[in-house]
Amino acid sequence: MTNFTERELDTTENQVVREVIIQVKALLNDSGRSKDAGIWKAILCEPPADKPPLRQEIARQLEPRLRPMAENGSLPGQVTGFLGEWFDWHSLQDVAVQEEEQDMSGSDRDNEPLDSEAPQTVNFWPAVIGWIVGLIILAILFGGMGGG
Repeated sequence: MTNFTERELDTTENQVVREVIIQVKALLNDSGRSKDAGIWKAILCEPPADKPPLRQEIARQLEPRLRPMAENGSLPGQVTGFLGEWFDWHSLQDVAVQEEEQDMSGSDRDNEPLDSEAPQTVNFWPAVIGWIVGLIILAILFGGMGGG
């Protein structure tokens, strides 16, 4: 990230940084949502968090946690690319390009029909037998109650 004049953030700006960090940590705990680059953009690009001094401080605080995750493939290529671009983490931009290239070469294999996987069938006989046994037990229990 381009170095802006180093200055202390005021109280409001520090609060914004804290809130963004909290949102990112919550996002990382939700594996489904953390794979959506749009959600990352909504959190990080929302004013006033998009101001350069705030963005720089957010990057500084998140880097020890996010960069390793992005570099080892824990985050999808789109998210890694966005983070690399947004925070000027050039190594992540390179990782994202490599992942996209791998996805492109892997997508050819994904489109091939998988003959080795047989369609799964559900066996309903255990459920039917269970119902019949249950009905027999109920009939035995309640059959003697009518006074015979």
